[in-house]
Amino acid sequence: MAFDALAGGDFRVRETTTRRYLFVVPPFPSHIYPTVTIAHELEQRGHAVGWVTHEPMRRFLPATAWVYSLATPTTAEALAALQRDAGAPWLAGMKVLFERVLMPLAHDMLPGVEAAIAAFHPDVLIVDQQTFAGALAARRAGLQWVTSSPSAALHTHDLANFPNVREWLRSLHDQLQRDAGLDPVLAPECSPWLVLLYTSHRLVGLEMPFPPHYRLVGPLLGPRPAAVDFPWSKLGTQRRVLITLGTLWADRGERFFRMVVEALADAPLQVIVHAPAGFIATPPSNFIVRTWVPLPELYPHLDAVVTHAGTTLTEVLLHGLPAVVAPIAHEQATFAQQAVKAGAARRVRFNRVNAVELREAVFDILDQPSYKAAAQIIGASFRDAGGVRVAVDAIEAIA
Repeated sequence: MAFDALAGGDFRVRETTTRRYLFVVPPFPSHIYPTVTIAHELEQRGHAVGWVTHEPMRRFLPATAWVYSLATPTTAEALAALQRDAGAPWLAGMKVLFERVLMPLAHDMLPGVEAAIAAFHPDVLIVDQQTFAGALAARRAGLQWVTSSPSAALHTHDLANFPNVREWLRSLHDQLQRDAGLDPVLAPECSPWLVLLYTSHRLVGLEMPFPPHYRLVGPLLGPRPAAVDFPWSKLGTQRRVLITLGTLWADRGERFFRMVVEALADAPLQVIVHAPAGFIATPPSNFIVRTWVPLPELYPHLDAVVTHAGTTLTEVLLHGLPAVVAPIAHEQATFAQQAVKAGAARRVRFNRVNAVELREAVFDILDQPSYKAAAQIIGASFRDAGGVRVAVDAIEAIA
């Protein structure tokens, strides 16, 4: 394990700030984005922030960020395992996620996280829910910590009907904690001080109970450092639909993108596709195909979105946009079900949808006003949740 510390200036100029917050995040961009928004607000309030993450993730952080960059040998293998798992049944996908990705990452990251703690001297850690090393390191150092939970579905998925799965997860967490020299506790990824969920009670279900230290603050959508060129002048006047499978799963979407072309090539729509290079070699005339899209800036120009129902879905609903959801793996099915139950989305099967079904679903959410109305209700509930101001108020309160 190795890390290096880089800063956009002399660290000593930050010695007079009120508190130091160290973010521990995984190699998943969608899990990093909300923490960037939190970090910006903390800095605006005079605090110092630092980051522990893998070197390739540096490009998703502000250029001036103080970064303890990790080099872990299993990172590439873990991401490859996740991508190979795309479309697998729920239980098979969970086994890959925990046994071949999250647990190995926790073991690999722990020494680097502890070295960063020793160098940065944080008052509080802010730890992504899938970066178990951060929670372990905080406990070993006797530090308070906050859980950042982009995948709120993991907290709302009821495992009571799956006792074998529940015990399997518990055994994995217990062994991880023992390996770190800690007595096992239930749900070790969840902070006993503060858990931030980027959703609202209306989306997850008004009947869903949460402990008092859980705060549902809505999606945190702030500026993203990665600059992207986009052909804004090519946006037409017809209705616009975005097609995206996110960053981690897009490479498994070759068949899905082919169905998109068959379904919408002659449609009276402008179709903006976020897809890997070469997947749509000859785009139809009504298509804009990009390997990256500036989502925060693009949302206000859209009428609907087709998505894998990852964390992007909450951003879509924040903007009151209806969606066609095609969940691929893990908690995405729960996200999708929440949006469908709320009336803001229609679901299709990622591996089996055909062009006729996909076209029908897209025009259904565009033509039936109930979908947009439901999405706007969810979006309003997100804004009422308070966003980054409420999140940072809660973070400051525990320090």
